[in-house]
Amino acid sequence: MFLSEKERDETIWACRFCMMCHCADRVGQVVRRESYTPRGRGAIIFGLDEGLLDYDEGVADIMYTSLNDRMIQHWCVGNYDHEELVIDTRARIFEKGRAPAEVIAYAKNLRKNPMQGADPAKILSAAGVTMDSDSDILLFCGRTARDSQQATLIAAGKLFNQAGRAFKVLADEPSSGWALYQLGDFEGAKQLSALVAEKIKESRVSTVVALDADSYRMLMGRTIRFGGDIKGIKILHINAVMADWLKGNQISVADRISDAATYHDPCVLARYFEDIDSPRFILSQILENDFKEMATSKKLANCCGAGGMLAVHRADVSEDVAVMRIDEAKETGASLLVSGCPRCDQTFKKAISARGTEDIKVVNLVELVAEAAGIA
Repeated sequence: MFLSEKERDETIWACRFCMMCHCADRVGQVVRRESYTPRGRGAIIFGLDEGLLDYDEGVADIMYTSLNDRMIQHWCVGNYDHEELVIDTRARIFEKGRAPAEVIAYAKNLRKNPMQGADPAKILSAAGVTMDSDSDILLFCGRTARDSQQATLIAAGKLFNQAGRAFKVLADEPSSGWALYQLGDFEGAKQLSALVAEKIKESRVSTVVALDADSYRMLMGRTIRFGGDIKGIKILHINAVMADWLKGNQISVADRISDAATYHDPCVLARYFEDIDSPRFILSQILENDFKEMATSKKLANCCGAGGMLAVHRADVSEDVAVMRIDEAKETGASLLVSGCPRCDQTFKKAISARGTEDIKVVNLVELVAEAAGIA
């Protein structure tokens, strides 16, 4: 859907003959099978097109064992979009009813219950956060922040209050549709995009601030391309908003954080929107000491393991990828692993809990700013 036939053919041709990005492919490093690398996927997709292979269980497993984190395109000398090629192939698999059973079940459940997670208005009200139903700013929370990472949502609400910026949330906020787009359920993504657009328009706002990176990317382009009409609505990510508040002294730092910290760049923010400066400016304002960069950072930052909805099909591979990134963080000597996305936080925390390596603490950048401001 997002690649023309010419772009698709050129990407297949390029990927199936090239190994240049192997060093950047975390899934290939974990699984250690050529078929699970970008070159392997390119060759398999070529085989599918030529009728040499069937859309069977093995092919589906390979296509759904992918991070789709744009690292491959970033490394590619030809700038071929391997991520969209994989998503396009997932869509063909999904349409044929050949997707893994857990993927089909996940998509079916999300279609049936698009408003999963707790009511953000109730979460914020219980925490003493003030909202304004007449505000023209909407905080789009995302399912993860309404579910397992509610501390991030509460911190964001408190920062809005301290900055003196009125805002509101959707009590019945639906999923952005990002997950279904990634899983190849394009029809479901269209339905959710239309629902999200309807809810945003009903809220009568001029600006939407996204709390999680995936919702941000969806709202910044995919929602409209899937038919959701949000044209004219300004879309921002919370990191950019917090940076502006700090620059304008709308947030006052009470006590700088003394813990040694490192920062994980979410794939969407670093590679799709190239926003690597906002979080680093924020950290420079709230940390007592300089933070420690990981071996791979900014546009070259390795994925947390949540990319491509990998955990829906291969939670084991997702966890291994997360542990590899956590190990990078530990190598800096930091005691805090700071992230700019609730889904990254959730993925890291699950991996740390599963592996019993709790010698580094995961914290969202929003929570750290609130702590420095004395309102956590």
